[in-house]
Parts: sequence; C-alpha cells; structure tokens
Amino acid sequence: MRLINKNSKRGIVNLFADFILSKINKTEKSIIQVTDCGAFMVVNGLTTSNEYLDINEIKNEFKESFGDTLKELEMSDINTIDVVRYNQDINTIHKGWVMVKKDIFVEEPEPDISEISISSEFPYGYSLDCGRLNTYYSHYIMNHMFNLLGVNEVSFYFTTEEDNNEDLKIKIISDSKIDKKSIKSLILDVFDFNMDSFRERLSDYNLIDDVLNPDGEKPYLKQDLLEHIILF
Repeated sequence: MRLINKNSKRGIVNLFADFILSKINKTEKSIIQVTDCGAFMVVNGLTTSNEYLDINEIKNEFKESFGDTLKELEMSDINTIDVVRYNQDINTIHKGWVMVKKDIFVEEPEPDISEISISSEFPYGYSLDCGRLNTYYSHYIMNHMFNLLGVNEVSFYFTTEEDNNEDLKIKIISDSKIDKKSIKSLILDVFDFNMDSFRERLSDYNLIDDVLNPDGEKPYLKQDLLEHIILF
C-alpha cells in the first residue's frame, strides 16, 4: 500500500475517503472515492447501504477535525459534489491477485508532472469486503513469511475454490529460492483463510488509522503463528 502523507493533497483525499467510509455501517459493502478537482471535490462511490449520507455535514465534521492541515494546504473552503449511489448490488471479493511487500506502507515518488486532479486510491475508501480484507490478510501472511522466503515482495491469488484434495487453489508468485509448491503447502498448513474469523480481529480497528497512523499497531500484522512457520 502507498504510504500516504496526511499533510498533503493526496493525503487529504485518501483521508476524506476513509472518513466518509467510517460513517457507513461496517456490515455494508462500500467503495468511496474522493477526487480533488481544485475548485471542488467529487465524492463518488457506491454502497449496499440504503441510508443516505449528509456529505455536507460530514465535510464540516472533517474540516473541524483536520482544519489546521486543510488551512496549511489552502484547502479550507471545501466544496463537494455528491454522486454516491445507494442500495447497490456489490459482491464480496473472494478471489483476485494481491501484491504485498515486506514494508506494508511503501513510499512512492510523486509524479514529475503536476496532476490536474488527485483521486483517493485503493484500499482507502474501500470497505473490508471490497478487497481490503484480502489485502490485510496478505500482509498478515507476508509478515510471518518474509524471513523464511528471503524476499521483499510476494503476490497472492485468493480464491474460495478447492482442488481434489480440498485445498484452496491459491497461487503464490515470488523470487524466493524455495520451491513454490513447498511455499504453498506451508501457507495452507499454517493459515486457515477463515476470513470471517480474521474480520473479528479487525472489529476494533479504525480503518482511518491506515492514513493517520501508519506506524501504529496493526491487528493484521500480528505474528501469532510464527512458531508454526517451519520448513523441512
């Protein structure tokens, strides 16, 4: 995940996206994207919730909470355009590729050419069932495995499909010298991929802290299975 400087315009749009997301019931599936177009911010998104958000009220609360930063960035006068769609059909993301690195938050250089608009980006503004949970679980695995694998980057393919042995058909891509089949076998032996259980450990975690406090304690980085990470 990109390391977000909360005291930047990129930081503001990602922070605002997660801030709006925090106003939606956690049981709902939601994707919120905020785009800073200069004169105004477009709040786009979709959610399974049928409870309409008062974006203007949320904007004012956001300004009260982060007024100093907004003032410093000359963004105190936020005008918003609300195009969030409600009561949408959104499927839980059960499969797909996730690339993770040893360092969960990676600093990326800003583009040399000034951007006309800046949008929030995944996973900021995305609820757990819209890919964020899979990303967190991938970091959970990687945080246990990076010493053994000897690599800084791994890609995981999530799926709920099983093979003839009733093992998940997950895939792993890395530059590790360890045989891929051995890595996959170890991961399936140690990690149960019970996403409902993993979700419980995130119940008290405020997603907005991914932006506000990237160096803080993360429940998805606990190394509670290290004693089982053994490869013969």
